[in-house]
Amino acid sequence: MPKVTKYTAEVKQGQQSWKVESHTPFLSLETIWPQMENKIFTLNFQWLDQASTSLAAENTIRVKAPDWQGLQEPDADWRGAADRNMNYFIHAAWHGKAPYREPNVPVWIWSSASPTVTQGNLFGDFPEGYSMSYPAITQGQYIWSLLAYADRGGPQKEEALRLARITADWGLKNRQPDSGKLPLFPYSTITMGQFGGGNEGANVTLLRPCWLAISYVDLYRATRHQPYLDYAIHIAKTTAQFQQEDGSFPYRLNPQTGVISEYYTPAAAEFVNLVYALEPYYFDPDLALAAQRAINWTIAQVCTSNHWKGVFEDVFPWPTFSNLSGHQTQNFIRTLCHLKDQDPAFVPLARRLHRFLEDQFVIFSAESEAFVHPVKGIVHIKGPMVFEQFVCWYPMEGHTGYWIGTLIELHKATGEKVYLDKARAAANAICAQQFEDGQFSTTGMNYYQDGKLVHDKETGFNWYNCNCMASTGLYMLDAYIKSLSETK
Repeated sequence: MPKVTKYTAEVKQGQQSWKVESHTPFLSLETIWPQMENKIFTLNFQWLDQASTSLAAENTIRVKAPDWQGLQEPDADWRGAADRNMNYFIHAAWHGKAPYREPNVPVWIWSSASPTVTQGNLFGDFPEGYSMSYPAITQGQYIWSLLAYADRGGPQKEEALRLARITADWGLKNRQPDSGKLPLFPYSTITMGQFGGGNEGANVTLLRPCWLAISYVDLYRATRHQPYLDYAIHIAKTTAQFQQEDGSFPYRLNPQTGVISEYYTPAAAEFVNLVYALEPYYFDPDLALAAQRAINWTIAQVCTSNHWKGVFEDVFPWPTFSNLSGHQTQNFIRTLCHLKDQDPAFVPLARRLHRFLEDQFVIFSAESEAFVHPVKGIVHIKGPMVFEQFVCWYPMEGHTGYWIGTLIELHKATGEKVYLDKARAAANAICAQQFEDGQFSTTGMNYYQDGKLVHDKETGFNWYNCNCMASTGLYMLDAYIKSLSETK
């Protein structure tokens, strides 16, 4: 901002207040942080000119939350919890409710969340289930969890593998026309038998199909069904055509015309990770070069600004920095860990990004005021759990399950025990959000007081893909811990 020479902030917490200032547009609370309590505080910014006249001001509410206190409990039965959840998921495929049913297609293809049980749900009342779904983000998670269940020898492993293939085959059959700028691409949103709708209308999210395509690569590995691999290659090659000169990609565009409706996305790692997932079966030097350019752009632009914008299909455009999410941060942390031998700076950067993730999105302690329920006020949940994004501020089992996978990658890359301890604690927290029928709560609806459960009634509106992501994380951790024991 022109004419600004000083930046100040007044921090208020209860009856106490502090003031910090800087001559650069970066303010640090480091000197006062130890004096502050683990509670909500207000932060009042001022942009001042040389005469100390205020040119602009902004007030925000923040929280100082408890940090990691160490692993303080034994492991829960992670695999048992995941098995119960997958049994629920497999049963729901044919017996669950949905406002729209396609014959011989699982319920959760067209309905992304279970029916609401209690009236007055914060997201609305959906007694027959949610009316929309988001194939490019949900169906890969279905496939991964079903493969994980089958790999662990679950009693319904044949049905699980069959459902994984039904999901993938539905995606091969129901996709964009073989025309336009994104031929045969997955739909981002589907609604009550119609392709499109929601916040995106006829547009699609460009990079999300890369995440879906990785699940097709994994399903190809399990089945050797060539169309799965071919489709993943097609998605990678088509996506690469939209890479900008600086290495970035656009966010949303019209699949027929290619007209971009929203430009910025930090999700380039979804493309990168697809290219590397394909490498054992298909190597293309042009794709490899495009992946490297995407890595370079992410480091130069996203990691320096921390503009980890939330790029979910069901959100509207938000002003810059007003809606951040840790999901793409996790994707890039995994990229850096996977490629750690390419550059000695990758692991330190992964550590820093993970600390940013924890600072912004992880609730470690039940004593935190970070989760203020719109109706019930401050409620306690068992941590650690991961919030999805600023505009959907709920600690979710799915993002926590995904965090487990990220923590495993950090442990592999560094050998540092703290990452494994956090993964174990996160797995325990997911188990604490399970209802009797096997569902996990997607929005942190199991409350605790003094370590005891005080609310355990199933509330509904639990997202099938989030449940699956949680189960996948639990299976991954269970297998990883056992593999470490076997190598000792």
